[in-house]
Amino acid sequence: MSPGRKRSESSGAGRKADDSRGNSMLRLAASVLHDISRASVSVKEVPTFLRNTLDILNARMNLTRGTITLRNGDMLVIIASHGLSEDERKRGVYRMGEGVTGDVAKRGVSRVVPDISKSPDFLNRTMSRDVGHTKTAFICVPISTREGVIGTLSIDRENPDRESLNRCLKLLETVANVIAEAVSVLYLDMAENERLDAQNRELRSRIESELRPENAIGSCAAMLKVYEQIAQAGASDIHVMIRGEVGAGKDFAMRAITNSPKWRGRPVEILNCAAMHDSTIEAQLFGLEKNGTITEGVLEKIGSGTVYLDAMGLIGQALQLKLLRLLRDGIYRRVGGERDLHSSARIITSTCGDLESRLRDNIIRQDFYYQLTRFTISIPPLRKRRRDIPALAKYFLQKYARLHDKKVTTISAAAANMISAYHWPSNVRELENCIERAVLISADRTVSESDLPPSLQTPQSTNTSKLRADLPIDFEKLVGNFEREIIVEVLAAHGGNAAAAARHLSVSRRILNYKIAKLGISPKVYKQKHQL
Repeated sequence: MSPGRKRSESSGAGRKADDSRGNSMLRLAASVLHDISRASVSVKEVPTFLRNTLDILNARMNLTRGTITLRNGDMLVIIASHGLSEDERKRGVYRMGEGVTGDVAKRGVSRVVPDISKSPDFLNRTMSRDVGHTKTAFICVPISTREGVIGTLSIDRENPDRESLNRCLKLLETVANVIAEAVSVLYLDMAENERLDAQNRELRSRIESELRPENAIGSCAAMLKVYEQIAQAGASDIHVMIRGEVGAGKDFAMRAITNSPKWRGRPVEILNCAAMHDSTIEAQLFGLEKNGTITEGVLEKIGSGTVYLDAMGLIGQALQLKLLRLLRDGIYRRVGGERDLHSSARIITSTCGDLESRLRDNIIRQDFYYQLTRFTISIPPLRKRRRDIPALAKYFLQKYARLHDKKVTTISAAAANMISAYHWPSNVRELENCIERAVLISADRTVSESDLPPSLQTPQSTNTSKLRADLPIDFEKLVGNFEREIIVEVLAAHGGNAAAAARHLSVSRRILNYKIAKLGISPKVYKQKHQL
């Protein structure tokens, strides 16, 4: 074989070896970047993501140790590490420009130290290396964003060759770019979360100090919104519709509005529309003229006070038309009269009925419905604000123990569990009656299970059990219903903002959107609307 042919074969073998190493490096880089990208999507906390990144580099590159620093002012602090103890990690603090790490961060230029024992500016600040015992190389690359260097990524390799160090350098620079982007996004998420938490704390503090009505019990998100609406209504002259199930607290909301500083001291008249015919409601509200005799109605008597039309969802269309004129223009006529009168009274209405179905069935006039519901306060049922049940139960316990001169001071754990699990079809009113009964019959200082009504004893007796012995259990449906309740409550608390809801639930936006679509939830329904 000729020398030329031998050189050609040798050259070809070298190229094949180089190609093989290159392909191997590409596969390694692709694998590392794929795993790190997955970690950046699935992890929310920055330190956890960075630790996972170093674990991936260790698994793929067999590094001796690795660190990631992030900049805090003029200092660099190790935020994540691999191969360092907690004490060693805490010692890893560098000033900008100090040592190899500080120099990389200050200049934004990567550095490779083939042998740390021969580098005058390698500080070994963590004291984790036995310098001189084994040849250890150190690679440090900057983590940079548009705003500048935000940190560094560094690894140790023992006894590497120069070609291996160059390949590692290129891979680490690519990883640092991925880290920079992911950290920027995570920091933005953290900043947004902190901003929302601060707003929430500010809102809760404001509600506690300014907006929460006197004797208001409950701090769930739905009730905080109700308190804010009550405060808005109390500061204005607008007519108000209060909606909610029987016993949910509509009367309480009305009292809270009329007891606000703007309305306190003005007269309040209540007409129970459920107990009267339309003709009686009309005569009592507007007054009566008959045979030259005038009987003043409630509107004339109270002047600029408040009229509360309780349970008025079933009034007929003739009376609706007259109320529409009053609500819209402040004008009315006495029954039998021919002269228009003006009223400056405020009208608060309430209903537990389904006004929308009555609107579709033409039982309620469309113009009356829209005028009536211009400012609506919806009181959530007690079963949808279960976290408020213990506080309400404690309040009623103290109230009725004092009223009936009983020395009952506590509720047993078993009784409290029964109270929290019950579905309360008649809401707060039923809970209040239940606690009063328990206080009256309790033989000692503690309300026990036996002091509660029979309806609370078992779920089966109240039709609240989710399990039926005579029917197969649909586990997926039960879990889906539970997930739906949680997601709906958090969406409502965040005004339909799915991103904020995902952060609150500590899940990714993608997972929450999947659940929302699967469960048929519409976040737009929970968008907060300013009604004043």
